[in-house]
Amino acid sequence: MSTSQKLLTFLSSYPEKWFSGNQLASQLELSRTAVWKGIRLLEEQGYSLESRHGLGYRLMINNQLNAALISQELRLDHQPRIVVYNKVSSTNTIAKQMLFEDLKKPAVILANQQTAGRGRFDRKFYSPAASGIYMSIALPLSIDEKVNPGLLTTATAVAAGRAIKKVFHRQVKYKWVNDLILNNRKCGGILTEAITDLESGRIASLVIGIGLNLTLDTKKMPTELLGKAGAISKGDSSKRNLLIAEFINFFFDIYRNYRSGDFLEEYRRHSIVLGKKIAIVVNRKKIIGKVEKINSQGAILLKNDNNQLLTISSGEIIKLNLLEGKYHE
Repeated sequence: MSTSQKLLTFLSSYPEKWFSGNQLASQLELSRTAVWKGIRLLEEQGYSLESRHGLGYRLMINNQLNAALISQELRLDHQPRIVVYNKVSSTNTIAKQMLFEDLKKPAVILANQQTAGRGRFDRKFYSPAASGIYMSIALPLSIDEKVNPGLLTTATAVAAGRAIKKVFHRQVKYKWVNDLILNNRKCGGILTEAITDLESGRIASLVIGIGLNLTLDTKKMPTELLGKAGAISKGDSSKRNLLIAEFINFFFDIYRNYRSGDFLEEYRRHSIVLGKKIAIVVNRKKIIGKVEKINSQGAILLKNDNNQLLTISSGEIIKLNLLEGKYHE
């Protein structure tokens, strides 16, 4: 661990508490010069460190991603590895690289900014610096582990919804299968990708990408997103690390037994598609019908205009009628 990381980990354990340079040097077995250089480096990386004569240094809580602060909030018996980057092309890409390098246990990859973030169907995902949560979970699977992508995506959505409600006291809605909605605007999305073992043909690992709009600057965002994208917070991004930690807590709590579908009742309760007439694209074919049910596998049961009941496990809803008006993807 580098000197700056040692300092960050220690100061993160005592946020906003003062430590003199001598105390830090003694605690971490460093020289005073090494402490000073480490503090300067952390400041250059965007961490909010205050220094005062006679008191020393302290870490102030801001929205800078901080693996140590996140880890402190986890309530898991087996904590995943947490890796933080300032800027990457895509956290899903990093997660895949880690899995190809024979990752043995789950890892969470976080970035302050993505230059090539993407959602489903390779659409660009707007990922500006310091205002969102861009995260991927790399999940190595055991040989006999079965995967249910539909349930896993809905489970991830519920985990995000629970975290948002706990931290910001706001209830998101779920647009099947992977969108999070607040005030009829999309505030987050999920991209689940499977990595297949070429020799056996089995799914060897999974990457779950999560993008959340914590805050949004409408003056800088792409014009095509205006009126469609929404934010979770009303301008306060200081709870960024806490929201990430709570999401990790809820995700791994559900993931242990997600194939049971125990969380689906919650997903149904806050669904915006149940009972609505929708247009959905499945395998490049548009189907119109009313959503009758979300079944025990996370699929929707759609009654088309011919009164046929169709089971749809994957697809993209392109039009959805709401009670208040219309929401267009």
